[in-house]
Amino acid sequence: MSHSKLVSPTILASLVLTVAACGGSTAENPPPADPATATSTTPSAAPSAAPTATPTATPEAKPEAKPAAEPEKPKGLVHDADGPDGVRRWALWDGPKTGAAITTPKAWVVAPNMGSLKETKDSFGAVRIKLVTVAKADANEVVYEERGNKYAVPAALARPAAPPKGLKKGAFAICNFGQSHWVGRIEAVDAKSATCALRFMKKLRKEKLPLEEVLAFEAPLGMGSYAMVRFEGGPDTDTSYAAQVFLVSGEDAWVTVETQFGNGYGAREGRRVHKVKASNLTPIDVSKPLAVGAPCLTEDVVRFGACTVKKVFDGGLAYVLAFKDNESPIQEEWDLGTVAPLPKEAKPAK
Repeated sequence: MSHSKLVSPTILASLVLTVAACGGSTAENPPPADPATATSTTPSAAPSAAPTATPTATPEAKPEAKPAAEPEKPKGLVHDADGPDGVRRWALWDGPKTGAAITTPKAWVVAPNMGSLKETKDSFGAVRIKLVTVAKADANEVVYEERGNKYAVPAALARPAAPPKGLKKGAFAICNFGQSHWVGRIEAVDAKSATCALRFMKKLRKEKLPLEEVLAFEAPLGMGSYAMVRFEGGPDTDTSYAAQVFLVSGEDAWVTVETQFGNGYGAREGRRVHKVKASNLTPIDVSKPLAVGAPCLTEDVVRFGACTVKKVFDGGLAYVLAFKDNESPIQEEWDLGTVAPLPKEAKPAK
């Protein structure tokens, strides 16, 4: 999911979108990193009605209607918490913190997306799954260093960098790439390494990696997996968004989406990571690529999301889609995980 969305709540409020079964390859480009510029969604204030003059014995001038008030901007959120130990932590993380202590030299963690930052302040404002070198770790957190700063990530959001069990040719997995990760297909695997086929910059690229730099999906829902998410509250309760899952605990889940929400979206305002009900997630099985002609669904609110697969790149690493309005799409290619099978009760695009 490399494209930020500009979402008009006026359009969203009129959409009726039922989603079943996508996320996408979520990664930063290798240096120079691919900037992830957030798009704020802010509902327009409704225009105030013109007042009606009241008749009197002496005619009076009709008062002018007051202009509609401008929508308020989202309140600023403080994403970082700098401790007295010189370690920066995620101030807004509201999920579980403890987990199994990491004992490997490296770990996969949900860490600040440094590729999207020109400076290090407000680091946890955008986060990605990335491979880091562990400075120290226990059952509470993993500490690592980057750009001269130390960061601590809750142990619940960390996984050991170790060879995946049962990794086979043809499987889809998360592969270390650049400053973050990319979803790829395993082209070859031996006792020490695996070759990931990636769709990068509209071209097929193959990366041979140590096995510990490959992370298996925690399917159907878990760290790294993809899903369509539906939010409760706000003007877009009938719309679903492509999301990557960070954690599922009991009835709750924490996911990230590319869209950054503005005023009018309640608890979502100014955040990239959202706590949602796990029941509002529809898992996406990226190991089953869609075929040409298959009816599909994607996060495209202008077209109600309904689409048909027009072209498949490299065995499902990316798609070209056709929409029923035949207008030019927002993007030329959709990444693996951003396209889902169309629900049976929905009608495909023609």
